[in-house]
Amino acid sequence: FIAQAAVSKPICKRLWQQIVKAKLRFQGQLLTELHGDDFGLADLARTVRSGDPTNIEAQAARIYWTALFNDMNFLRRRDLPDQNRLLNYGYAVLRALVARAVCATGLHPCLGIHHHNRYNAFCLADDLMEPFRPIVDRAVVQIVADHGTDVPLNPEVKSHLIGAMMQRYMLDRESRTLFDVL
Repeated sequence: FIAQAAVSKPICKRLWQQIVKAKLRFQGQLLTELHGDDFGLADLARTVRSGDPTNIEAQAARIYWTALFNDMNFLRRRDLPDQNRLLNYGYAVLRALVARAVCATGLHPCLGIHHHNRYNAFCLADDLMEPFRPIVDRAVVQIVADHGTDVPLNPEVKSHLIGAMMQRYMLDRESRTLFDVL
């Protein structure tokens, strides 16, 4: 914990840069998979600088969310009763998986790289989950396509969202669970 707490600000900024770049690349890959176009996210990922001082992440989010759901009016707001509640549930499960992995590696989850909040015990998990959000996003897009935006958050829908995170993923030419990757 002492070593983790002592990480310098420049290293944290470079780590955040890598996290944002990875997030944008994976979001672009999902858009390409769904719509045949990454809508410029790969290009934006290449422009992210240390610490993301120009907030490329937010610029990409405006593009990503409207393209993801093919809805120019879609807003990512936690309080809206549409697909946002499905995203909220999926992200909560993903955050728990990341927090568990963080603790399993011997790191303290409240010592974040970019996220800092005295009331948030999982800042590091919030940082590290960013590139994995498209896993949840893909599942939500499929649910919305099959059932619409007002689908109830019932056990079947929850199972589908959790199932997306229980799949195996290729990493270094090996099939691994998401927890293993994390």
